[in-house]
Amino acid sequence: MTTPHTAAAISPASSVPPRRGLRLPSRKYQGRNGFTEDHPDSTTAQKIELFEHARDILQLRSVTIPSFDEIMNTDWTKPPEPDTSVSVQKEIYDLRASHGAFLSKIYDLNASAYLDDVEYRYQSRNEVLDEDPRVWMKREFTDNPKATHKNYAEDELKEMIDASNAQKELYETTPPYPFTLTAPTPAHLPSISRHNYAYLKQLLELYRKLQRVKEKERLAQEAERLRLEQEEYNRQRREEETRRLAQIEKDRLEKRFPTTVEEFNAKPRDFQGLIVKFFNAPTKHLQEKQLVTNKWTWEDVKPLMKIYDKNDQFRTRIIGMFLNIDQGASSDPRRRIS
Repeated sequence: MTTPHTAAAISPASSVPPRRGLRLPSRKYQGRNGFTEDHPDSTTAQKIELFEHARDILQLRSVTIPSFDEIMNTDWTKPPEPDTSVSVQKEIYDLRASHGAFLSKIYDLNASAYLDDVEYRYQSRNEVLDEDPRVWMKREFTDNPKATHKNYAEDELKEMIDASNAQKELYETTPPYPFTLTAPTPAHLPSISRHNYAYLKQLLELYRKLQRVKEKERLAQEAERLRLEQEEYNRQRREEETRRLAQIEKDRLEKRFPTTVEEFNAKPRDFQGLIVKFFNAPTKHLQEKQLVTNKWTWEDVKPLMKIYDKNDQFRTRIIGMFLNIDQGASSDPRRRIS
């Protein structure tokens, strides 16, 4: 007698020998996709798989309808946040977690359906039909073999033989639900394979999206780095230009012809000597030559020349300084008299 436990023991799930190693896929399947073939699902088994696939989605993946408060309090005009590598990673994590929970529910439902089907198969099986009628008839009528023909007509005997063969064929060709002859293990249940296929398509697209977002972020970071480098370069150039202009202005002020006595007194002694030589030049031609050499103009020297002409004390001082310069130059034989 067959029991639920023995039926489970001989189910397709346990009759498949364990795999002894990874086998490479057959080349005849290369470049093909079992779920996206050109021809539609046409067999009864395929249609049942499609029905179960849709049923699982409706039962276990249904989207919760938002509440009235959520609908009214949500700003539906707000644009979605731009994708980032962190947000896409979260999408991948959520998809994995959701699919793991989904598979857990699917396997629980399939396990419950399998146990129920094994029980139903056990209760509905006619064990009398497991044995050929001619065999048990010979055993039953051992004392009078001719009684077989007396108790059962030829067409009745044939009908019992056909019923026995039909039951054997039924149990040999229909494994317990949800197994099929082409899916001998729970890991290869057709409905779950379809769900895994859809999951892997989503996961692959998310990984592609993650690569695109990461590349976009890398380019944005590179552009920001170049922008900051350019800003730093521009800042340094501005500072250098400011220092250069300040130095030019400083040099200009240091070499500028003084306009007042106070400015004259603030000049270095060697620069005062240039001014003294200018005022005491014997000819205007020599003065113009000194203007060109020292990069002065007549506009620059006019204010102090007016003071020189009107201020006797300043003029006397300039002449005295010139005499000292001239005597010092004449007393030193190494100096050339100009």
